[in-house]
Amino acid sequence: KGFNFAGADLRNLIEADEEECVKHCRDTEACTALTFRESDHRCYLKSKRGGVYGPTVTAGHNSMNMECDNSPVTNLGCLRKGFNFAGADLRNLIVADEEECVKHCRDTETCTALTFRESDHRCYLKSKRGGVVGPTAVAGHNSMNMECDNSPVTNLLSRTWAGCLRKGFNFPGADLRSLVVADEEECVKHCRDTEACTSLTFRESDHRSSHTSKRGGVVGPTAVAGHNSMNMECDNSPVTNLGCLRKGFNFAGADLRNLIEADEEECVKHCRDTEACTALTFRESDH
Repeated sequence: KGFNFAGADLRNLIEADEEECVKHCRDTEACTALTFRESDHRCYLKSKRGGVYGPTVTAGHNSMNMECDNSPVTNLGCLRKGFNFAGADLRNLIVADEEECVKHCRDTETCTALTFRESDHRCYLKSKRGGVVGPTAVAGHNSMNMECDNSPVTNLLSRTWAGCLRKGFNFPGADLRSLVVADEEECVKHCRDTEACTSLTFRESDHRSSHTSKRGGVVGPTAVAGHNSMNMECDNSPVTNLGCLRKGFNFAGADLRNLIEADEEECVKHCRDTEACTALTFRESDH
C-alpha cells in the first residue's frame, strides 16, 4: 500500500477493487504485477515485477507482484559495510533499514544489488551486481548484491601455474575500479562482487587493487616487478595443442603484446590468459 510500480504497462481499466484487478492479471499471460489507483479505481496491469524501475512511494496507489517473497531477510551476510556500489540505479527511496531495502529489491524484477545510505536512510536499487564499476570505499554507505560468494578464496597461487595468480605480471587496461585492500584475497572478493570484473591486478607497493573487465587486461600480461595479476577463471591444464605449432612460419601483425618466455608452452599459457589472444609467434633467437 502506498507504492506505485511505474511503467511496463500492458493495459489499464476501471475495476471495483484490488481483487478484481488481480483476477484480470490472472487472465493475462504476460501480467506479472499490477497497480491499483484508489482515486478512480484504475487498474494497471504490468509485464514486469515492480514495473520498470521498482517501487515509488505514491499515496493512493497500491501495487503488487503476482508472486512475491515475504520470507525473512537472511542474506545480509552479503552486505558490504562502508562501500558504495555506484551507478546502475533503477530507483531510490527512503526506507527504515537495509532489510526493507532488500525487500524492495526482491519486488523489482531487474534489481540485483542495492546501496543503503545511513545519513538519510536512502535505498538505491541497482541493475548490476556491484553497480557499474564495482565497490568504492565510502563511509556511511552499505551495499550488497542479492546473491554473493563469501566462500574462501581458493584460486590464488600455490606454486608456478598452479593457481590463477601470475606473480610479477601486470594486466594493464580495461580498468573498472581501483581501491586499496589488505591483500590479493580481498582483491578477489571485491572482483567477485562486481558483475563486469573478470580479472585483477594487485600492486604490492601500495596494496592497490585494480579490477578489469577483460581477461588479461586489454593486451595481455606485461612483466612488471611488484605487480601480481590474475583472471577469475584460468586454464592451468597441461599444454596439449602444440600440434597446432607451425615451425618455420611467422604470423606477422595483429600483435597484442610481446614478452620473453622459456619456450612455446609458456607462450601458450600467456595467450590463454589473454581474452583477445587467438594466435602467437615464438622467436627462437631470443625467446
